[in-house]
Amino acid sequence: MLRLLVTPRWIGWTLFALAAVVVCGLMAWWQVVRAESPGGSLLNAGYAFQWPLFGLFFAALWWRMLRAEAKALAEVRAAEAPADRALRPVRAAAADSPFGPRPAGVREGGLDAGTDPGPGRAQYNAMLAELAARGRTPEKETDPS
Repeated sequence: MLRLLVTPRWIGWTLFALAAVVVCGLMAWWQVVRAESPGGSLLNAGYAFQWPLFGLFFAALWWRMLRAEAKALAEVRAAEAPADRALRPVRAAAADSPFGPRPAGVREGGLDAGTDPGPGRAQYNAMLAELAARGRTPEKETDPS
């Protein structure tokens, strides 16, 4: 939260809140002096009671805004943290592998590891194996030239 307070935006909000509290305190003092004067009334005494409450309102508003923004920043950091952890390598890749280390949570064999590929995928894989055995690829198969 301290790191948040030294940003230019929060320095401005803090100065504004402090100025508002000081002004409210000065207005309360002015109303007290006015209530004690010969021309003063009970209304001035009531205002002398209200001005400090207005100052407390400014202070409470500043505090709530600060806590809300700090909470929002903490939630953003917490949301980013699991993504960072998911990308940390669990173990190094094989020496002959063209890929880097496997991230945490990724199973060996890809996304469908341990699932039944189904007859359509098996046929497709068989066709790819046959084309590879003949030295052809699906791109060359559909290429008219």
